[in-house]
Amino acid sequence: MRLVINYKKCRRAAQCSYLHPELFKVGETGAPVVLVEQPGGELRDAAEEAIELCPNGAISFEEEK
Repeated sequence: MRLVINYKKCRRAAQCSYLHPELFKVGETGAPVVLVEQPGGELRDAAEEAIELCPNGAISFEEEK
């Protein structure tokens, strides 16, 4: 599983990068960028929280192909 952002849903509120800077940063365009695609341990818990708290549901785990 990898952590991804659906940029069509993302409204660039920056909540993810504010709450979890260990996983996300704000890119040059203002859109968040995933720093750790395959978080484990405590980072996995943080990723799950970010998924829950995203106002537009733009963050998710995706099966790897």
